[in-house]
Amino acid sequence: MTEPLAATSASIGGAAADGPATTVGPCTQRRAVLAALPGIFLLPGIASACGMTEPPQPASTVQQTTTVPAITIPAAEIPPGTAKQFKDGESTVIVAQPVEGKFVAYSARCTHQGGVVQVVKGMTLRCPLHGAEYDATDGRNTLAPAPRPLDAISVSESGGQLTLG
Repeated sequence: MTEPLAATSASIGGAAADGPATTVGPCTQRRAVLAALPGIFLLPGIASACGMTEPPQPASTVQQTTTVPAITIPAAEIPPGTAKQFKDGESTVIVAQPVEGKFVAYSARCTHQGGVVQVVKGMTLRCPLHGAEYDATDGRNTLAPAPRPLDAISVSESGGQLTLG
């Protein structure tokens, strides 16, 4: 028959009289701290990945209004049902006439990453960077990754001339 193991008692100096050393000295404590360090540094990333932090607020999906230096163009350059791009200095704008006598204008800056939106056909606008599309009738985004409509620009007509900005 086997005898139960006898309890060992550690002495301050190191080994117990009848068993292996069981001291917890400075080296053992240092190893425990060093073993825990990766977890301390990884914990914020793990907490974030697990959704334990506040999520960022979503970007606005509402159309913004912007201003550009005053640009004047002949209204006759934009037939009904079409859109046209104009560049004046640093500003690139899209002007459209969705229906006879109604003119709208937008910044040509894509709301995804700022690429310059191009008129593809009729009232369809597309960003060459990632393929985001917009409707020139109202500037709304019709194809991702654009998060919101194009920024609107004020436009007025007088004497056959359109004034933007």
